[in-house]
Amino acid sequence: MRTLFVIRTFLSLMLTILSGTIATAHPGSGIVVDKYGQVYFTDTGKGVWKIDKQGKLTYLPASRFHWMAIDEVGNFSESQKNFGDYFERVTMKSVKPSIIMCSDFPFTVNLDGNIYYADTRPSSARIIRRTPDGKETVLASDKIFEFISGICTGPDSSLYITEASKAGENTIRKITMDGKISILATFVGKEGKDLPSGTVPSYCRGLAVDSTGVVFVAVTGSRSILKITPQGKVTTILQEPSPWTTTGIALFHGEVYVLEWHDVAPSLQEVREAWIPRIRKIGKDGRVTTLVTISRN
Repeated sequence: MRTLFVIRTFLSLMLTILSGTIATAHPGSGIVVDKYGQVYFTDTGKGVWKIDKQGKLTYLPASRFHWMAIDEVGNFSESQKNFGDYFERVTMKSVKPSIIMCSDFPFTVNLDGNIYYADTRPSSARIIRRTPDGKETVLASDKIFEFISGICTGPDSSLYITEASKAGENTIRKITMDGKISILATFVGKEGKDLPSGTVPSYCRGLAVDSTGVVFVAVTGSRSILKITPQGKVTTILQEPSPWTTTGIALFHGEVYVLEWHDVAPSLQEVREAWIPRIRKIGKDGRVTTLVTISRN
């Protein structure tokens, strides 16, 4: 099982590199907060980290994958360590909630207890539903899904996605459980001299939706966090200076948790250990604090 999983992951990695899509060595966007207020986040240079309620940082051995989701109910808690072609359970077997990672595609665990992942391969761009017993079905297919860079679940079980076009435009879309697709917001980021290299200003990664349908998006290309109302109004709630940029986002009790990465030199972009992550929190009062910065020493 493990050998087959490693082979499939390696082949998928090679296909991604050869097809010219976003390089897999770029930093991850996975961050979640469990019901106890513990923060888990991906470190594509090492594995997974956990910050408990007291602020203690603990390393969890795991693959250096990009995407992470939380299975609140624990429907996948009895799965194999590695399951399907792309997934890995980080938490111990039978532990609920379960933390899951994905090697190749953005994904989420929906309120119905199933995994939904965006197969972004040009030949099969689609949203796939995977049940705990391993059955997979297609929720929706569309060429636009090739450009999905983030996906999350809304309060009504709808899926929300960030989709970046080659023209530099980013679109936030909503997909209902019957496959209907609508546009929530479209925007183009502002050019600037201190933007991250290798992206366009509007390039988004992770996103999250609160109980009222307000969407929070990590705009990697402009080092910011956007807040988008159900009516489509867009405001900036966090603007980071160089050299830090935002990639992932999670919500907990009205607070916003942000995964950020320190810029690296262009020559080191494919060196996973060169990327340094940190976690920031935006409090209910708007105050921003740094919870942890990972050291490579």
